[in-house]
Amino acid sequence: MTTNPHVITLQEAQEMTYAYQDAIQFQDQTISSAIDLDAITQLINQAGCKGIRIYFGLNSSNKLAPVIVGYDENDMDQTNGIILNRGTNCPPNCPTSPLIK
Repeated sequence: MTTNPHVITLQEAQEMTYAYQDAIQFQDQTISSAIDLDAITQLINQAGCKGIRIYFGLNSSNKLAPVIVGYDENDMDQTNGIILNRGTNCPPNCPTSPLIK
């Protein structure tokens, strides 16, 4: 087992994603958003990037949308660099996944 504190089990992931999908206040919201590896690589390869921070926003359709930004060694967002969004959202483009009920 890894010592990485960010790694969780499939069961933990399912409990979290199922709870979100079952919550009345999140019905008809985005379940997931896929962003390609090239975009993520560009973001994390920025000079001084030490990690990523994910903000939760609403897109023009009033659906949940991640806004992903790098942060530096001072825990400051790299807002002058690459900021990601515009993923492939589920729904409508849902994969077959044990994280979706």
